[in-house]
Amino acid sequence: MNNYFGIGLDAKISLDFNNKRDEHPEKCRSRTKNMMWYGVLGTKELLHRTYKNLEQRVLLECDGRPIPLPRLQGIAVLNIPSYAGGTNFWGGTKEDDTFTAPSFDDKILEVVAVFGSMQMAVSRVINLQQHRIAQCRTVKITILGDEGVPVQVDGEAWVQDPGYIKILHKNRTQTLTRDRAFESTLKSWEDKQKCECPRTPPPQTQAPPPQPEMVSDEEASLIREFGQTAGALIHSIRDAARSHQGLEQELAHAVNASSKSMDLVYCGVLTRVLVLQMVFNVQVLLRETQLLLGGRRVLQLDPPQQDQINVALNSVSQQLHRLDQVSWLSPVLDPSDHQGSLTDLSKRSRVKFRLVPKFKKEKNNKNRETSATLSLPVHQWGTEEVGLWLEKLCLTEYQEIFSRHDVRGSELVHLERRDLKDLGVTKVGHMKRILQGIRDLNRNSSASET
Repeated sequence: MNNYFGIGLDAKISLDFNNKRDEHPEKCRSRTKNMMWYGVLGTKELLHRTYKNLEQRVLLECDGRPIPLPRLQGIAVLNIPSYAGGTNFWGGTKEDDTFTAPSFDDKILEVVAVFGSMQMAVSRVINLQQHRIAQCRTVKITILGDEGVPVQVDGEAWVQDPGYIKILHKNRTQTLTRDRAFESTLKSWEDKQKCECPRTPPPQTQAPPPQPEMVSDEEASLIREFGQTAGALIHSIRDAARSHQGLEQELAHAVNASSKSMDLVYCGVLTRVLVLQMVFNVQVLLRETQLLLGGRRVLQLDPPQQDQINVALNSVSQQLHRLDQVSWLSPVLDPSDHQGSLTDLSKRSRVKFRLVPKFKKEKNNKNRETSATLSLPVHQWGTEEVGLWLEKLCLTEYQEIFSRHDVRGSELVHLERRDLKDLGVTKVGHMKRILQGIRDLNRNSSASET
């Protein structure tokens, strides 16, 4: 940690906030809204008191000495006087008869008790001192029982399994601080310099910057029709990607680059440079989509989706042939004779064009082996097959814990949300991905039996 560590109530509120932010990112874009959500979650814990007997579930040692704990809901270990968005949770910055003055560079940690969410809210207004526990160089917290307890490090929270947590000083680093008095003096000096040194008017003989070559009305009509067909292709790919993760992974770069260049073309002044960039990106998308659907990768789409994408591909190809009438588009339509022009275009373009990388032979072999292994019935899977299935979902961080809990195929298909929480899957996105994968397994298993 750098600033503070918490276990119990404050970590539970932080964990709930992180989950809420993952579910509704649009509602957590301002500091005011975030503070409001913290207030709502704190009020909820004020009623529920989830960790009202935390002293029975943890043991605290400071510098090797056991510390008897009062009735509390959380423990916070502070390395700086500021806590949870600016609160001086230690209560004061001066030395007294019992404790020294807190400092961020004395290698000493401050340990405080969290009695409730009301205490955390009041600490923002007045300095409370009755919840001070100790000042020490090492802290050891042991989590008892069979259930995990929420912990947080500098605001990042998770559920920690039973065990012990040891906090000790590692090293120091040099940091920068903000000197507001110096900033005010510097700003006053800059304002004074502006008043004493008026700007000199620019010379009248200076030539205006060259304007980019514009597009004629006839060319704009062709480009507009081409953009409509490209938009239909992007729309059909995005529809199919909702149910086929492989399609999204393979074409994400090309789709995003095409969409961005189309936005630049249709939301501003129509210039040749922007049109060249858009046509180039759509060509890349067309080529990558054709390769993907032509059998280079195993990808099975539903017949309506396959037909929709094929129709869109044919329309884009026809519109590309029509663009042959525009002479200045030849560098991208026929790049073999215009390598120099393409190089200049790539230098001027701000979008980095990157084709989807082709899979190497070793990776293809690995994919074939994985597909062959996962083709077994789910109820015959062992922990190794479950690990490969998690790897296919890009969730390799859970392979070890699933294996440690001996989750096999017969148990996997019956996992529910509360089971995933017990396994340590706390992120909403990961939980939904695993549950959707389990539903797909059950659906495929039922179809195979039929």
